[in-house]
Formats: sequence, C-alpha cells, structure tokens
Amino acid sequence: MTFKASFSILSIFIWTVIDASKVLVISMDGFRWDYIGKAKTPVFDEFAAKGTRAVYINPTFVTKSLPCHYSMATGLYEESHGIIANSMYDQEFDETFNYKTIDTKWWDGGEPVWITAGKQGKKTGIYFWHGSETEIQGLRPDFYYAYNRSVPFKERVDTVVQWLSNSTFDIDLAMLYFYQPDRTGHLYGPNSSEVISKVEEMDAILGYLVRELDKTEMLDKINIIVTSDHGMAEIDYTNRRIDVSDYIDMTAILHIPAAGPVANILPKANMIETVFQNLSRAPHMKVYRKEEIPNRWHYKNHRRVLPILAVADEGWMIVKGPEDYKNEKGAHGYDNELSSMKPIFYARGPNVKSGYEASPFNSVDIYPLMCELLGIEPAANNGTLDIVQNFIVKETSGVSSSEISSVSTITLCVLVRVLIELEKN
Repeated sequence: MTFKASFSILSIFIWTVIDASKVLVISMDGFRWDYIGKAKTPVFDEFAAKGTRAVYINPTFVTKSLPCHYSMATGLYEESHGIIANSMYDQEFDETFNYKTIDTKWWDGGEPVWITAGKQGKKTGIYFWHGSETEIQGLRPDFYYAYNRSVPFKERVDTVVQWLSNSTFDIDLAMLYFYQPDRTGHLYGPNSSEVISKVEEMDAILGYLVRELDKTEMLDKINIIVTSDHGMAEIDYTNRRIDVSDYIDMTAILHIPAAGPVANILPKANMIETVFQNLSRAPHMKVYRKEEIPNRWHYKNHRRVLPILAVADEGWMIVKGPEDYKNEKGAHGYDNELSSMKPIFYARGPNVKSGYEASPFNSVDIYPLMCELLGIEPAANNGTLDIVQNFIVKETSGVSSSEISSVSTITLCVLVRVLIELEKN
C-alpha cells in the first residue's frame, strides 16, 4: 500500500468520525417573524434557548409559497430556478402553471436538496414540500407523498419521526410542510386573534414533534430547522384594490396568469408600451418594464417573467376586473424588503450553537446550510455560508468539536508516522 493510498483511507476515517447528523427541515407556511412576540410559544422559546434563532430571514421575490419554498430547497433565486409565481405562463410552452403542476419541464431549472443528497448516497423523505412530487434529473426522493391538505398535522409528524428513527427507513434528510398559519392569515388577517391562536397551535405541533423524537432517543441526534416561506400583510379587498381594467383595454391583454400583490402581464406585441403607460397612471402600484425590474429582486432574467410587472403597495391588491374579489384579509407576494414579508428561522441540534441569535440572512442560504449539515457537496446555488456558518458547530454523538480535533490530531500524527515507517520498509 502506498503512502498516498494510506493517507486517503485515513482521511476517510477522520471524516467518518466527524460526519454530520440527520437533518429535519420544517416549514410552517406564512409564519411571519413577529407572530412569536404576540403569542405564547414555549416550544419555540425552548428552541431559541437550546439552539439558534434569527430575528427574521429575507425571502425571495415574489413572496409567494411555491417560489419561496423552491428557493429554499435549491438555494437559487426565482429567476434562476424558474418557479417565478404560484401561477405563471410560459410563452415557449404556451402553457399555464399552477400549484398542482408537477411536470418536470417546469421544475428542472434547479436541483433541490433532496436530489443533491440522493446523488451522494443520502436517503431522503419529503412530506409535501413544493416540488417534491416531480422527477428531476431522473430522480425523486426515496419517500414522498402527493399533496393532500387534509392529512392531519400529527399524522405528518408521526410519519417523519418514523422515517428518522426507524432503521427500516433510515432517512438522512426529512422535510415537512404545514400550510398553517398561512391559511388563517389569509382568512382573518395577520393582526387577528385567530392567527395568534393558530400560532399557538403550531407551537403545540412542534412540541408534539419534539416529544415524539425524544421518545425514540433521536431528538439530540438530529439537526432541526424550523422556518417559513414568507410573512403576511393586512389587506382590504373592498377599499384597497387596483382594478387594471379601469386603466387599460383588456382586449389588449393576452395573459395575466394571476393578480393580487403582484401581476405579470403579457399584452399583445404592439400594445406593450401603451399598456405600460396607461397602467403607470394607477395609484398605489409600481409598474415595470421587464428589463427595468430592480436587480435586487433577482427576478427579471427568466422567460416566464412577462413584459410588464405590476407590484402593489403594501396592503393593496391588483385585480383583473370588478368581479375579481376574494373574501380574505391577508396576503403576501409584496416586495421582500417589507417587514411584513419576513419569515421565522429557528434551529437546534448537535451541530447548532445553543442560545445564539444569528443576524438576518437570505432564504437561499438555507440550501448550503442543509448541505453543510448533511456533509454533502452542494450544487451550484445563489446562497452562501457566510452568516449561517457562525452558528454551525462540529459536534456529533455528544463529542465536541474540540475533543474531535484533539483526538484527530493525535491520531493523525501517530498514523502518519506509522505510515512513513511502512513506506521506508
């Protein structure tokens, strides 16, 4: 055996000693960062005390569920992965996408973490995360489900606990999605008592998860991240609405896949400038030609972003006509710099610092964070470890990073000396 080969074996041995733990990522849709201060959340408080929290994180634009979740999963901005809205039109396909669409051709602009992990020998179980039903690069998660909102939250938790604790599954990465408190925020508004009650229910669900993992003696062996896709703003469909049909001839429009806080608009080719100028007269809304969309949104450089983008002021809603009305009091999709659009971030586990408050970071940074905790090489992405690495610690199975370092250094010195002597012989 050569020294080079022996050293390679030694390197693998040392990496095995400090190999990362299992990872569980939980999204509670629409969980605005400041809900915590308004509700009783003892489990989240314990997460903060025993782990790390950020006051908030910065979501991608547009602040909608499918784009934001896919940005977390891939570490890519929306213009890079191509899921630029919950509903969108692709001129090349001449087709429209909605939240039920799972065709690969819509989703293959990015590599989600479950594909990255699977390609590197990790087993994955994904419970309802957006994009997880789709075959990407010919691969799927080891375990996944077709989305069904009616599945009780505790049943979802029970399945994920089984994935992580039962040797039959032996999952390395699990991801778990809940549609609350988003749904309640839409119906009653973010400042409602109903939202506060739902936040407390979600705290209890997190508590149930903690207890069930503790029963299996896996709680302290798993790095758990709890986050969200975006926040929620108060709206008033009756008094704060911008009807685009008041400003433009709707026969000049080919497609407006969706309205609300944001609307992508495709006019007839010879009407783009006329439509832009007329919409620019509307109050409480900013209108952009595609090429003039702010760079900070990392949004404009994809074909699915249509020639005109209209973005409502916070709390205002864009509608396509007088009959376009919803009985809702909360919405999201607005400028991602708004405080109301910021979501939560909590983490705890053997590789996460205790009692640490992280500076705000971007949601695309969650992908490289997951890869780091899993000990895998990330695919190309727009995220960075610059901030999140401040709360990552090398600690596995109760052995601290300093202890591992000391043991590894001594072991390395002894074995290198032995190997050198073997080479001489």
